[in-house]
Amino acid sequence: MSPQAIDLHAHWLPPVMAEALRQRHNQVPRIDTFADGSEQMVMPTGTLTFSADYTAASQRLAHMDRMGVGKQMLSLPGLFGIDGLPLDQSAPLVRIFNDACAGLCQAYPERFCGLAALPWVNLDAAVAELRHARLKLGLLGAILPVEAFHCEASAARLLPLFEAAEDLGALFFVHPGRMPGSSALPLTSPDHDWTRQALAVQHDVGQAMVTLLLSDFLRPWRNIAVQVAHLGGSFAAVVERMDPMQSLRDPTRALPSRRARAVWVDCSSLSPRALEQAVAVFGADRVVLGTDGPVGDASKTISAIRHSRLSTADQALILQGNAAGLLARFS
Repeated sequence: MSPQAIDLHAHWLPPVMAEALRQRHNQVPRIDTFADGSEQMVMPTGTLTFSADYTAASQRLAHMDRMGVGKQMLSLPGLFGIDGLPLDQSAPLVRIFNDACAGLCQAYPERFCGLAALPWVNLDAAVAELRHARLKLGLLGAILPVEAFHCEASAARLLPLFEAAEDLGALFFVHPGRMPGSSALPLTSPDHDWTRQALAVQHDVGQAMVTLLLSDFLRPWRNIAVQVAHLGGSFAAVVERMDPMQSLRDPTRALPSRRARAVWVDCSSLSPRALEQAVAVFGADRVVLGTDGPVGDASKTISAIRHSRLSTADQALILQGNAAGLLARFS
């Protein structure tokens, strides 16, 4: 029997946090409950259907078993907007998540591990929360907003966090999300808005990949690993254009395609063709399973791996082997 898959991009809300969000009447973010019992998450970027898929541990475990997923790494998605609230609101909410996530991981250590949420409005508070999460709670690292890496100058503002993480050892997950005070996702034309927003998200993640891969920002850190969502956004699709443009303008610098192995990327929400392209650019040993569940469809993501033209050995690396190595490093 083949080893069970390890999902490094899965989201969860503790029931106690969901209840707190239900009490945030007319505020964003919040959870609205309707007369028929259905619910929706109201976020800075729109709304999302909300259900027990986010909160119920027993329901999640049953779903994981059906999918052949042995373990999930849980995180609080930045697009919910919880970690970008003013400090008096974000600090208690992220602490609720971190404490509850650690509790679930301790109750089911073979099935769950977790990443901390951090209050981004105050970097000193974010560093303190990371230390608490690693030293007291045993969480593996933290989820970071993709906007923090839109350029080298914005990434430099996180240097105190990375310095602390280097001392602690940490896995960082760069996921679509905004820093406090920024606008929502880039405005798009109202026609075909969701398809345009899908492009915008991939562009945002690709911008972060340029910073992470082509600058020297990650070079000093030896005790930190970085995972980037959605196969690194548009980077793999555009790198063949980046190479000749750089050759023409600055031939002394290494080609972007030769600097593509400083991070890991997860394959959430994408197809066999995108996966094959990412493996060609990053290498099969730098791609991990991510389902984006329960927002994304885990069965489709796993099926995309199984139906790709990748070798059986490469599929095994993506489904389980690469993630197992990362988790062993920081557990």
